[in-house]
Amino acid sequence: MQGISDSQKSKTEPDLIDPKKLIEELSIEDFNRYSDEYYKKLPASEIQMGKPFSMPNHTPQSLVRLGLMLESLRLAPGMKVLDFGAGTCWISKSIWQMGCSVIAVDVSEEALRLGRRLFEEYPIPNQPLSSWDTRLFDGIRIPAEDEEIDRIICFDAFHHVPNQNEIIQEFYRVLRNGGTIGFNEPIGPHSLTAESQREMREFNVLENDLEMEDLASHFQRAGFEEPVFKVAASPDYVLSHSEWRECISGTTPESMRDSIVDFQRNSGIFYFQKGKPMNDSRYASNGLAYKLDCDHRRISLKAGERKNVHVTVRNTGDSRWLAKNENFIGVINIASRLLDYGSKEILKDNTRFPIPLELEPGDDFEADVPLHVDTPGKYWLKLDIVSERVCWLEEFGSKPVWIEAEVS
Repeated sequence: MQGISDSQKSKTEPDLIDPKKLIEELSIEDFNRYSDEYYKKLPASEIQMGKPFSMPNHTPQSLVRLGLMLESLRLAPGMKVLDFGAGTCWISKSIWQMGCSVIAVDVSEEALRLGRRLFEEYPIPNQPLSSWDTRLFDGIRIPAEDEEIDRIICFDAFHHVPNQNEIIQEFYRVLRNGGTIGFNEPIGPHSLTAESQREMREFNVLENDLEMEDLASHFQRAGFEEPVFKVAASPDYVLSHSEWRECISGTTPESMRDSIVDFQRNSGIFYFQKGKPMNDSRYASNGLAYKLDCDHRRISLKAGERKNVHVTVRNTGDSRWLAKNENFIGVINIASRLLDYGSKEILKDNTRFPIPLELEPGDDFEADVPLHVDTPGKYWLKLDIVSERVCWLEEFGSKPVWIEAEVS
């Protein structure tokens, strides 16, 4: 059979669209407009809001990739998370349900409109203390204050960005020191796939190719650390019985190595860090620790009278102490707990005294802390540090101060 000539081929196959050429031809405003039109053309808005479960062919892949990305973000209730390129906000709502304050940003007003419906019309069993918000993104400046954000999530969105270097600078601006960005993105020649070509041809949606070495270089120039990667095999990969035996004996089957390589190319999970990774007092861990000194170990006072004791507190852990936060989650207070003279606890929340400002690891402060007891008798007052709605730091090994109180 005679082959197809080049002239005949050009009539039957459209030319491949080069994403770089698309970036040259269209403005950021054009990309924003086309993105909004894309969401308006999608059928059945309920399907979009029902992600990932409304698309069963993609559900396992989406859940695996999201779970892997979340695992190393070290999220804790009360943290402020930016969902960049949030679309219809299904990830934003999941993060909010975990107790985080979520800011969903996208260039499409239609996508965010569907996202607001998802939050407002489809309730969840528990009502988180934290807030959610949707903010329209102009494609240039992320709508957030400097260092407002604790974590950034970018799930299958960054390869749609035409001005990546600008946005990397924005990531650095809005992220707090010690914060992390988690990505799920295709790495390599993504634009050549049939699906990517169709999206660019029909909707002018940018399907860019991400080259990791270039990307890492741009992030590091902005001030971020080197990327780290989550390693996993493709979710549809299964081991035979003989391969499973190889695994548990310490040998990696060749099929698993191939699957891991394929996963990294098609849906890499990676992170960039601003400064040293740091948890804060919203995250219950042994990184919460203190040294507490007090110039009184015995006090006399009248019932209901307030009496000050001078204390010095040092943050000896590796977590940042917060002085304020939405709904007081993770706010650090010096607290006294009331015990009878036989050391049996009577009142766990006797008094509270707030730290005056945020404390980094190694920082300390001095203060005159008022104490009181309402009923005459002999008691013990145990001075401890509490991360509100999270934990008492004594639980992780720090030593509280015991003060003998005689109340007349």
